[in-house]
Amino acid sequence: MFSTIHWKRVALVAVAGLAAVAAGFFIFGKYFGDNVRHDVAVQTSNRAFGSTKLNLLVLGYQDDEATTDTIILAHLDVDRRTATLVSIPRDSWVPIPGHGHDKINAAYAYGGAKASARAVSALLGGIPIGATVALQPEGAAQIVDAMGGLNVNVDTAMDYDDNNGALHIHLKKGEQYLNGAQVAGYLRFRHDASSDYGRMKRQQQVLKLMLDQISQPQNWAKLPRIMQFVRKDMQSTLSDQQLLALLEVYRDVPEDNVRAFTLPSKPGWAGDASVVFVDDRWAKLIGKVLFTQNEPPQDKVLVANATGDIELDKTILGALRGGGWNVPTSIDQPVKSKSVVVGNTAAAQALAQTFATPLRPGTDSTLLLGSDLAPDM
Repeated sequence: MFSTIHWKRVALVAVAGLAAVAAGFFIFGKYFGDNVRHDVAVQTSNRAFGSTKLNLLVLGYQDDEATTDTIILAHLDVDRRTATLVSIPRDSWVPIPGHGHDKINAAYAYGGAKASARAVSALLGGIPIGATVALQPEGAAQIVDAMGGLNVNVDTAMDYDDNNGALHIHLKKGEQYLNGAQVAGYLRFRHDASSDYGRMKRQQQVLKLMLDQISQPQNWAKLPRIMQFVRKDMQSTLSDQQLLALLEVYRDVPEDNVRAFTLPSKPGWAGDASVVFVDDRWAKLIGKVLFTQNEPPQDKVLVANATGDIELDKTILGALRGGGWNVPTSIDQPVKSKSVVVGNTAAAQALAQTFATPLRPGTDSTLLLGSDLAPDM
């Protein structure tokens, strides 16, 4: 459903409004990064979070509506210098702890980022969330203007007016230079066939463009002004020291070290409300595989996708590799009805337990996913 976006630089979020965070990372690195070594960053992460594996919840929120337009949970493996970003559709129909079922974007109204973190944690099986970052979309507009605008290849023609919400979006399809307000509209537009799914893809696109532009030497003189917006518009439980440590690890990170996917889900209805139903089983599996604080066994594992859903490849590979599993290769196979793990290694045993599948003896460790584990999408 989504195409993975590769970023050359630190990409801890997949929403352009949160490019302020990335700008802050870059600024810290520009002035202080040369004085901070990787081992110091690791030590800082351990002191701050108790682990070198950090789960960071990133939110783009509307203050007047008390809802979150963007919900992304990032898993950062400091030792491996990997970042795995999992998008959660804003209309996901989930239990909000203490408030019954609602769209997950409404959790913010019940207690801000902390309430959103509780809802996301529960959705993924109670996984720990070590820190939060929240920004309003207006921050993205101010940052883009401070940068002097942004050259964007607009993916579809957009014409939308919401007088009550003071939102006016009028863009032609194709490459063009946009000011801050136009970029904010491009990010918020959801009135086409792809709806929220297209919006999340555009958020990833614009974030990459902003990171690339702010990293160019001719824009360094603009960094102090951009930093003012970072301080003003960002709410985060991360300290400057933590941001600096993360920057030192992720600065110029290889493209393959940053992965992005969305929770398996499908659109539906809850009464008269249009919602998204996340596959609960896969949400819990991703929580176990990716967002654990534990180090998995390092035996090599082959993933064989026999579910009939090739879109599952990037999800399962992103989750396993992001969680530190040693998965050098994967293959697609004809549909098989039953899942099984083959192998005599510690990794095979751990995967069989995690995926609740039979374990068969064998020389090489293989996780074969059959149609019984295909997501409900």
